[in-house]
Amino acid sequence: MSVRQRNPLFTASAAAAATAAPRGRFFSAVASYPVFRRFWFGALAASVGQWMQQVALGWLAIVMTESPGFVGIVTFCAGLPFLVVAPFGGSLIDRLDRRWLILACQTLAFSLAVVMAVDVMAGLVQPWHLPIAAFLNGSLQALLIPTQQSLVPALLPREALTNGIGLMSAGQNMTRVVGPSIAGVVIGAIGTGPTFLAQAAALAVAFVLVFSVVLPPRPPRAAGGRGVFDGIRLIAARPDLRGLFILASIPTLFVFPYIGFLNVFARDILHIGAEGLGLLMAVSGAGAVVGSLLVASVARTEGNGRLLLGLTVFYGAPILVVALSRTLWLTLPMMFLAGVLGAAFMSGNNAMIQHRVSDDVRGRVMGAYMLTWGFMPLGSLPMGMVADRVGIGSAVAVGAIVSSALAAFYGARSSALREL
Repeated sequence: MSVRQRNPLFTASAAAAATAAPRGRFFSAVASYPVFRRFWFGALAASVGQWMQQVALGWLAIVMTESPGFVGIVTFCAGLPFLVVAPFGGSLIDRLDRRWLILACQTLAFSLAVVMAVDVMAGLVQPWHLPIAAFLNGSLQALLIPTQQSLVPALLPREALTNGIGLMSAGQNMTRVVGPSIAGVVIGAIGTGPTFLAQAAALAVAFVLVFSVVLPPRPPRAAGGRGVFDGIRLIAARPDLRGLFILASIPTLFVFPYIGFLNVFARDILHIGAEGLGLLMAVSGAGAVVGSLLVASVARTEGNGRLLLGLTVFYGAPILVVALSRTLWLTLPMMFLAGVLGAAFMSGNNAMIQHRVSDDVRGRVMGAYMLTWGFMPLGSLPMGMVADRVGIGSAVAVGAIVSSALAAFYGARSSALREL
């Protein structure tokens, strides 16, 4: 008997509830599976705190140094762990208790948030503190995020998996509306320090929710370090996984870094301040929620390779308009459209990978897949340097054009990707 068959999460009543829920219902996995529902809300709370911290660190960076290049350094330090920590973290995910790994990451992130709050509110903060805090928090996120993603198939039956993956993405993108909006209001009203305290409160809520989750058992894993790079090797050896990995890497390297520079757009180009930064993040997040829910409503992932390619190629167009715009009322709808497209192709990409790997290597594969997240800060460093010389608008515009061109070129050459 399989682990999934023994899993009390998948009782007859839960199966009946899932069957009764319409296949196209956006929130069917959350409505039908109580354990997944608690886990989902816990992930949302943690993500709210993460977005608040990202806004606070970025705002401190630009205010303290007046340098977009330094903003790029802070963003780079936040994402560097996704390149150096995530592959090793994937091996841990497959060997350790995943629930306790999440709780440990949340506890450490809570402690870091409190330290940053004291540092800022006591007037002790220095610019060099920011990249260190960003790197430490990024290291925790490089473990936390793939652990959360690897747990979704353990909490849901296969027929609800695509919906669950889409809802995890939708939830994270919902927090792009809530987290930056709260952060913008708090920063504008009472300062940056209390924003870190609000992050700590959100992490405390996440801890309580995840602590109540009971996971199904899984077969014991063999000890040893041989599996550290298994995820990378598996992705490299399979044309379908390799194609999805490369397709996700292109926009995260050349376009996604613009998100870390929205504080520069808000302050220096659109002149809308910290509250306006929250508005930009919220509009982008609202579009991402729509894109993720569209993926959550899809009953199957097969046969969508060409659609995924088209979404990735077209994603550069609204970003190009955002880069060149000097008017808020043009920027906002383009950011909403970019949010829809970006979340749709990234959530769809994630769902396709999850459906194509088994649970015994899922943690390592998802840890390797987190490398694509690391490409975003990797791209932030040169984007920030270019922005210091020619302006952030021009730097983002070049990235958008390069991304769309490369995605179109790779799609034309990869038959495995087109046939997914």
